[in-house]
Amino acid sequence: MTVVYVHPDLAQLPHPQPNVIPVHLYGSVPNKEGMAAIGLGLYNRLTRLKAAIDPVAFDFLSLSMAVTAADTFVNRDDAADGWARDIRLTVALADPARWTPVVPALTKALNFLSGDVWAINIVAGGERPPVFKVRSRLIIDPAPCDCACLFSGGLDSAIGVLDLAKQGRNPILVSHAYTHDALRQREILPKLGPKLVRFGAQASPSGRLDASHDVQMRTRSFNFLAMGVLMASSLAVPAGNRRTLFVPENGLIALNPPLTPRRIGALSTRTTHPYYLHLMQGVLDRVGLLVDIDNPYASKSKGEMMKACLDQVRLSAIVDRTVSCGKWKRKRTQCGRCVPCLIRRAAYHGSGMKDNTDYQPEGQDLQYFLDHGNDSDDLMAMLLAVRRLPKTDVAKWVSQTGPMPLAAADRDSRVDAVRRGMIEVENYLRSQVHF
Repeated sequence: MTVVYVHPDLAQLPHPQPNVIPVHLYGSVPNKEGMAAIGLGLYNRLTRLKAAIDPVAFDFLSLSMAVTAADTFVNRDDAADGWARDIRLTVALADPARWTPVVPALTKALNFLSGDVWAINIVAGGERPPVFKVRSRLIIDPAPCDCACLFSGGLDSAIGVLDLAKQGRNPILVSHAYTHDALRQREILPKLGPKLVRFGAQASPSGRLDASHDVQMRTRSFNFLAMGVLMASSLAVPAGNRRTLFVPENGLIALNPPLTPRRIGALSTRTTHPYYLHLMQGVLDRVGLLVDIDNPYASKSKGEMMKACLDQVRLSAIVDRTVSCGKWKRKRTQCGRCVPCLIRRAAYHGSGMKDNTDYQPEGQDLQYFLDHGNDSDDLMAMLLAVRRLPKTDVAKWVSQTGPMPLAAADRDSRVDAVRRGMIEVENYLRSQVHF
């Protein structure tokens, strides 16, 4: 068990000791071994936002910062089974009485999202929202915006932005701005449409710790979602009206059924799984945040998203520069053979659009790589899954990923999106490798 204590006041943090990690929230890293910090850059970026920040949404962001800190600094290698960590998290919020009743739902969501065992304790003394500081060039003004949309620089999020613009919406785009991701996001942004507003920031966890940081970062989507909720809640809509946070993700990736039995836990991410989003929506509703989380592509395959995009001209201009690769953050080039890359390449094939993405050379020719490569786990897993597809009960397969709290018609449409998405992958692989 590891205890992580997150507080904006250094004086309130315990001394570091074995299995106790003190984290300075929205502050600099203390000059002391065993201590860490998170969120200072994000806090400073929020002072550029020309809008009142909802204190409840800011508490949600603070909570997500604490979760990100714990996910980063508690090493998964130290877990008893090498995977599921036992994390005891204490975090200071400005309004603990509002948040304490939803701790069971938050805990359930985090257990599902990361595969760990979480216990959350909320205490008083949290940071208040930052205040807008006038800057001549760096202002982020959401006044023209009527919704928020997560924008990663990936293909699905780019299509989401293009479709919203064609539908007459004006989203504020919310980005996890890791260094290389931010470069690609800024490159794509002007090609998506004129005068789009983007808020980009990152949690920036850092510390003077002996243990290496966990690179899986399963809960980064919680942080991403909290940033989106905060931006959505800042929009100038009539009092009492609900805002929408769009989370664009194709149905196959959203449900992400395990390609092999061993991938049910460790290798199946759940960042946009409907059960997770359902739990988070319940939390927002109970604490009084009037934000609806909406994935408009939950019942579409990635190829169908490309084919049905409402702005094919702009899509053609940016599609090859979008990023899908699961190894992008390490390689800076899309590998062409991980699961997200294979789904991406299958989507190009299914939509009839030529794929000019710059993949790593060793990933270009899948048959050659299959014959000579030594890092073919994802490709082999996908091949096994598509070979089994004709005899697979897709609904039963999808149920292995978690509960589906949906009406029957909605549930069936999502399951069918998985089936169609896998058929896209099968058709693509049949065109590339020997079955």
